[in-house]
Amino acid sequence: MKFARTVLTSLLDYPKSVSVVLFTVGCNFCCPYCHNPELVLAKVSIAEEEEIFEEIRKRKITNRVVITGGEPTVHEDLPAFIRKLKKSDHLVKLDTNGSNPRMMEDLLSAGLLDYVALDIKSGMEKFHTVTGLSEESAKEMFKSVLETLRLLKQYSVPHEIRTTYVPGLLDERDIAEIKELVGDSTWYLQRFRPQKTLRSFTNVTSSTYEDLFKLASKFGAKVR
Repeated sequence: MKFARTVLTSLLDYPKSVSVVLFTVGCNFCCPYCHNPELVLAKVSIAEEEEIFEEIRKRKITNRVVITGGEPTVHEDLPAFIRKLKKSDHLVKLDTNGSNPRMMEDLLSAGLLDYVALDIKSGMEKFHTVTGLSEESAKEMFKSVLETLRLLKQYSVPHEIRTTYVPGLLDERDIAEIKELVGDSTWYLQRFRPQKTLRSFTNVTSSTYEDLFKLASKFGAKVR
């Protein structure tokens, strides 16, 4: 695999642990508020797989690795890379948009994932707007996201659901719809940050943490 960059030490990305964070290049969504547009557009320098493993080996402080993006599951060699990590006794967290349930089932059934963060960006009605996909593609992708969620529950892998709350793009009705999908899974509402976005969302005002906490408490979510 090829990666965009690494964050050698993170205190935020793996629950209650220090971790190494790896960023993959490319994504099959085009969310207008994306805060990693350089990864989506592949306008970054590339690190080869062996370089990444060498950096990981140097980090004696942790055996936790987070793979994020972009969207990691667009890379067919992701399972092979994770197998190498597991053979080295690493714990692996995967961040995903849920668009590749076939790969997710392969990873889950093989016991290769220790934690998963799944983005559920909206309900069905707004999914094409939020992801930048055509309406037809969005319908199919939304089904894939729901299937990925079902698999996470089926295999009982520790996981969380994440939704970025963008004022003007999502409203309380959308959050209620997502709550119905999430069920009893741990769910985070993330505060939108109008910086370095993929499209003209830099002029959108973020919700206050106070407002976000009120919304989250109403629907049983947490805030990040």
